[in-house]
Amino acid sequence: MKRINARESLVMSLRSIASNKVRAFLTALGVMIGVAAVIALVALGNGAQVSVQESLQSLGSNLLIVYSGAPKGGSLVRRNTSNIEPTLTEEDLEMIRSIPLVIQATPESTATVQVKYSNLNTTATAIGTGPEYPEIRNFSPIYGSFFTQAELDTRKTVAVIGAQVYKDLFGEGVDPVGQKIRLDGINFTVIGIMEEKGDSTSDSSIFIPITAYQRYISGEKEYALVNVQAAELDSMRDLQYVIEDELLALHRLPSLDMADFYLANQLDLLSTVQGVTETFTLLLGSIAAISLVVGGIGIMNIMLVSVTERTREIGVRMALGAKGRDILGQFITEAIIISLLGGLVGIGLGVAASWAATRFGGMAAVVSVDSIFLAFGFSVITGLFFGGYPAYRASRLDPIEALRYE
Repeated sequence: MKRINARESLVMSLRSIASNKVRAFLTALGVMIGVAAVIALVALGNGAQVSVQESLQSLGSNLLIVYSGAPKGGSLVRRNTSNIEPTLTEEDLEMIRSIPLVIQATPESTATVQVKYSNLNTTATAIGTGPEYPEIRNFSPIYGSFFTQAELDTRKTVAVIGAQVYKDLFGEGVDPVGQKIRLDGINFTVIGIMEEKGDSTSDSSIFIPITAYQRYISGEKEYALVNVQAAELDSMRDLQYVIEDELLALHRLPSLDMADFYLANQLDLLSTVQGVTETFTLLLGSIAAISLVVGGIGIMNIMLVSVTERTREIGVRMALGAKGRDILGQFITEAIIISLLGGLVGIGLGVAASWAATRFGGMAAVVSVDSIFLAFGFSVITGLFFGGYPAYRASRLDPIEALRYE
């Protein structure tokens, strides 16, 4: 018998698989599940990373926040600053605005107020700020308008209300623009409604000019914080150092250890979140990869059974001239084909599961090409590795003993 070539080895492997369809399917099932799990779980990890990054971007673009008070770590999430003594002055604000790396900056101070309209009342957070706020914080009115620089300069008692405040005081279908609401007993005219953010802090806020806030709400001249928009993402770190140095000089402080302010940099939060989500994605992928290993063990087990069942057949082929390497190639080819078929079906299942998680589960899932190639490549390696030992064992059979096998 002539030496078996690659084409003949492939044909014989396909015939063997076709003659045991159910067993081949069950053998490939572990690989299918493993590949699908890797793709789907990595997609969920990627989706979580994208969702968190989008949430951070929604806080503002190239955002730095200068807070009053002692350093407490970097956080871009607005916190209640009503119980902190403001330390940032108009001079500090103008200094920040004069830095070439800054596009714009606006102050912010907050206080909890009682809000009344007609016979209804609710509690809200009054936020005194400037007209630059919507652009810096990516948070704009969905109806009406934000207040202008002229209204800021003249201390106009105008207000832009959050989505939850609108629901509490007016209800659906009511036009609040032009209506009067009372903040701690002071009349403010509603000029707009902010878009719904989905968090209680933002949606339960009322935005008013910082000048009106200082005159009617707080009675203070200082600011709780300053929102700063950097010109470029790459310049944010340099800008942070410049602001820190300039504020130390203005406040006549020797070092940041003695500072009465601190900066939160969006880069720090993005870097931290990216590291956490990448670790999370890697963990999910590693857990899913375990099922691929289990699938590979299934391939080895079935292939060992197949070698035992076909011992006499192997002996006949060897007696007719087949070499050990021919037998080895045939069984490895068979294992790889099963893994390939399982991998291809698994890719389809993984993509479908990711789509279903987004469509029906409300979860963000982003399928990456890298994860598909990784999972598919791993399935091929699984077939090669776990099919290798049974194939080697088949190739080492003694022809005489194999022919005697019953």
